[in-house]
Amino acid sequence: MQQDEKLMSAFPHLTYLYDPIMPDKQKGWICDDVVYLNPRQTKTELTCTIAEEIGHYLTSVGDIVDQNTNEKQKQERKARDAGSLLLVTPFDIIDCFDNGCREIWECAEYLSVTEETFKTAVKWYARKYDGVITEDKHTIWFHKDGTMSVYKSLI
Repeated sequence: MQQDEKLMSAFPHLTYLYDPIMPDKQKGWICDDVVYLNPRQTKTELTCTIAEEIGHYLTSVGDIVDQNTNEKQKQERKARDAGSLLLVTPFDIIDCFDNGCREIWECAEYLSVTEETFKTAVKWYARKYDGVITEDKHTIWFHKDGTMSVYKSLI
């Protein structure tokens, strides 16, 4: 099962519809329990869009299409954060490191997510963990610019 299918199956009460008339600049939109998806996306973009729309389902209230207030912008950020965390965990970052990924684009490609989604997750972890987390003999230093450093203990 591919990543987009796993996300959809994790939230089976949502309906997912491909909308061929959705404007190119709009990747997705959720209304009630229906996620509308622009079919003119790469598989990677589609996966990240599904995750973000699920993030909206989990965190947003009301119509926030028009980003004209701070509150709506905060809801958008919260939804993007939630979506990115569905796709990028600290263990995924460790897996990237253990498999030779050293650049942001390499990690994003390895995890089949966009660079933007990867950086969003890293920035969230930087805020949440005040920059440092230790897992499975690894120490991850999260930087606020969306980058990180991973160190592995030999002991």
